[in-house]
Amino acid sequence: MKLLALPLTAGFVCILSVSDCRTKTIPAWAAPIFGACMLLLHLLFSGLTLMQFLTGLIPGGILLLLSFLFHSQIGSGDGAVVLACGVALGFENTFAALTCALVLCAFFCTVLLILKKKRRSDTLPFLPFLAASHLILTVTHLVSCIME
Repeated sequence: MKLLALPLTAGFVCILSVSDCRTKTIPAWAAPIFGACMLLLHLLFSGLTLMQFLTGLIPGGILLLLSFLFHSQIGSGDGAVVLACGVALGFENTFAALTCALVLCAFFCTVLLILKKKRRSDTLPFLPFLAASHLILTVTHLVSCIME
């Protein structure tokens, strides 16, 4: 199931990152529909246990909470997408992808600040970094499966 969930989630986030880059918005219907489809997939194929499903909601839930506390700093769409990823992948993979995305974003922002291309008050879309981290996660998982 993991071999199917990882590429599907990476593709989902990649598609939404295009919208995030162009319009700085994420369609409100996309994350709930993807999350519901992945939940149905897990129910049909016994992909995640109930505990894995519930803990998978934690990273996205925290991002949604932070988006409501800090209105302009974190978008609620980013939290909704991470929440849907948690439904698809469970806690460990979602947390790994989110951590990787935050590191990539921090590195990229540091470079832009040093080159004076952006100011500290400027905003960047987050989903391209999340998409890159999901692609990295997918490739590393596929390579580890091949190596076994």
